[in-house]
Amino acid sequence: GTLASLLLHLPDEWRRLKLQMNSPPYTVYYFEAFGGRAEAAHLMLAASGTSFEKKGKDELPSAAFQCPALRDNSTGLVLAQTTVIAKFLGRRLGFDVEGGDEEIIAMKIADDIADIWKEGYSLRKQLDMARCLEWLDCMPDGSRNRGRFVRLLSVINESRSVGNGKGQTFLTGSEVKYVDFLLLNAIRTMEHCYGVEKVAQCLSQESCGNLKDVVENVKGLDKVKAYLETSPPVLYESISAAKLFGNAVRSRSISPPKPPLQTAASISKRHSKGFVDKAVASRVDMSAPPGHTSVKKRSTINVGALHTGSIHDFNKEQRKTEQVENAWGAMFAGGGKK
Repeated sequence: GTLASLLLHLPDEWRRLKLQMNSPPYTVYYFEAFGGRAEAAHLMLAASGTSFEKKGKDELPSAAFQCPALRDNSTGLVLAQTTVIAKFLGRRLGFDVEGGDEEIIAMKIADDIADIWKEGYSLRKQLDMARCLEWLDCMPDGSRNRGRFVRLLSVINESRSVGNGKGQTFLTGSEVKYVDFLLLNAIRTMEHCYGVEKVAQCLSQESCGNLKDVVENVKGLDKVKAYLETSPPVLYESISAAKLFGNAVRSRSISPPKPPLQTAASISKRHSKGFVDKAVASRVDMSAPPGHTSVKKRSTINVGALHTGSIHDFNKEQRKTEQVENAWGAMFAGGGKK
C-alpha cells in the first residue's frame, strides 16, 4: 500500500522538484510598472545577490490577500505584508536584527516606517494640499497633524539609542539590516510624492540625526546602486510631486492642479441633494442640453477653464491657489505670507 501510494504521487513530486530547479529562489508579486511597497524586497534580494522573478498582481497566490507578496520557491511558503516580507528576507539573506531588545526595537522602527509610507502616500492621493503642507512642515508645534513627517523621523532616530545605533552608518549599527531597506523605500516614495528638496529639508532637521546619511549609505551599496539604475520608478507618474505642484519643487513657481470638472447635469443632480452651493448652481443654466453649459454670471466663473459640459468655480480656485502659493513660497523661498 505504501509503495503504491509513493508511485501514485511520484509524478506530482517530480513536477514540483523540476519547477524548483528551473525557478529562481523567490518570486515577488506586485504591479509591474513600479516598485511601490515591493521595492524593499527587491532591494534586499538585489543587495544579497539573490536571483528572483517578478510577477504581476494577476498571478497573486491565494494565500495572499493583496500585493506585495513573496513566494519562497524552495518551500512554497507565501507571505504578504511589507514588513513581514522584509523580516523574513532579513532572516534568510543575512539582514536580520537578532536577539534581545534590539530585535524588538527594529520591528518597532519598521512599523514607524510603515506609518510614514501610509500617511504620506494617502495624503498625496487625496490631493489635499493644505494637509500635505501641514504634514511636511519642518516645525512641529505639538498639534496632531503639523509636522508629522519630521516627528516620525525623529521617533525613529531616537529609538536607535536602545541598540547604540544612533549616529551609526545604518539604523541599527555598522551593518545594513532589513529596516534600512524599508527606510530607503519610504524616503524614495516621499521624494516621488513631494519632491527631493522638501524631503531633504525634513531629513536635515536636528532631531532626525544622521538619517539622511543612513539613506545615502544604503543607496550607495554597489548592488543597490546597480539595481536602482535599471529599476522601474517607485510609484506611478500621476502621483508625482511634479503633477501635484507643477514646477514648484524646481522653479518655486506654484502651478496647483485644477479640481475635477463637473458637467451641468452632475451639478444639477448634486444640487438637488444639497451637495452643491446654491450660488454655484445658480450660475449654470441647468436647462441647457447635454454637451452645452450656459453661464449666467460670467464675472464669477473661470471662463478660460470652461470645457464642453464643464465648469469651474473661479473664486474658490483662486483662493486655493493663493493659499498654496503663500505656503510653498514660505517653505522654498524662506518667506511668503502665512
